[in-house]
Amino acid sequence: MTRAGVERNLRAVVERAAQHAASSGRPQWVVLRRDAGGRGAFDLFRDAGAEAERFFWAREGREVAASGALLSIETRGAERFAAAAARCRALREDIHLVGEDAQAEIDPLLVGGFGFADEAEASGIWNRFPALSLVLPEVLVTRNGERSLLTTVRRIAANEDIDVACEGLLADPTAARRGRNSLDATLATRATERADGTEDPEVAYRAQIEAALAAVNAGDLEKVVIARAVHLHSEERFATEAILAHLRRSYPACTTFAVTRGRDTFLGASPERLLRIEAGRVEATALAGSAPRGDTPEEDARLARQLLESKKEQEEHAVVVRALREALEPTCSELDVPEAPRVARFEGIQHLETPLAGELAHNSTGASVLELAARLHPSPAVAGAPRAAALAWLERNEPLERGWYAGGVGFVTPSGDGELSVALRCALVRETEASLFAGAGIVAGSQPDAELAETRLKLQALLARMLGD
Repeated sequence: MTRAGVERNLRAVVERAAQHAASSGRPQWVVLRRDAGGRGAFDLFRDAGAEAERFFWAREGREVAASGALLSIETRGAERFAAAAARCRALREDIHLVGEDAQAEIDPLLVGGFGFADEAEASGIWNRFPALSLVLPEVLVTRNGERSLLTTVRRIAANEDIDVACEGLLADPTAARRGRNSLDATLATRATERADGTEDPEVAYRAQIEAALAAVNAGDLEKVVIARAVHLHSEERFATEAILAHLRRSYPACTTFAVTRGRDTFLGASPERLLRIEAGRVEATALAGSAPRGDTPEEDARLARQLLESKKEQEEHAVVVRALREALEPTCSELDVPEAPRVARFEGIQHLETPLAGELAHNSTGASVLELAARLHPSPAVAGAPRAAALAWLERNEPLERGWYAGGVGFVTPSGDGELSVALRCALVRETEASLFAGAGIVAGSQPDAELAETRLKLQALLARMLGD
């Protein structure tokens, strides 16, 4: 469509949206999509400004970045996913799409994430991150393969000035922002590890592993995942844009993500997809069981074989596969679950991985990406099994405020599809302070020293770089 055609179509849509706003008594939202003209998703995140509401997500050739928050959907409690899904469905009635792929409704529109627990932390380091939060941004840049789109959004009221609204939507919202931040800044001055108490953090975590193993051996739990945090302090502000750029370069096989609220940024490079839904197809990933990478191809292959042959690692992985299968089967007309896991290799670590894929049943209710997330989260990969017993044990024994660690980050499309990644290998950065998170799954046969070493391995995705090593 030519620019003149887009402008004519846009004006008609804005006028129609204003009429809807007048008749319904609700504000309407016009969404204009067009070619991004060479602008990249990471460029939008970098240039939006340190205190802007920002979002970045990238996986397997798909990138999403967003800036601003015209509307926020925040929910909490046991029904937080269902409540958010209902609000998204209601919002779709008030959205008017214009331009590229306007009718396909396959591109991201709402972005955000959710915490591990149903209730948000009332205070502390996670106070800017609700239990579940999605925002309708002012501007998005999305890339899917070779195709990049710029999306602008505007609220339309009943008495809207049509010319002003059209001009605002057609303006390039990224032009004035380019080059605002620089990636030449160092990731930080050399940071130092900060302990919160007098006890050695690793000694305390090892004691938690031993307590968890005792509960497993007593038959109270089949598996429980316990988390730990490492806290860093820097004399200068951590450069979150540079950290994110480092993660993109260093962990191309992972989902790279960042969510900025005020001066707080939650970012990471996660190996695990929670859920993807697109055009009736659903995909999820079971990822559990870990081993280090070898220094040579031969050593790497040997460690992979040991991982595949380990009874302990196989059992830990099987618990996750079983839970995902049981959650997805009731919503699918068919579901493919490989009989045996494969080894997925990442920088510094390798995991047992089983990809699950299927077709949603045509009559399936509650099959939006948010409603299926409620069925999957928290999986045994981040909590344990049985779920209720594991969560109760963690409530009693894990002192850590997980916040969005082991929750999810991703996007929702106008049609209710979308993709969510498990928030792992991550950190919450607050100016000169940073908290890095990792966990280990404890099952029968777990060895405390080996599980502690596994968390050190997982923390390396961020720790070495942020310490200035």
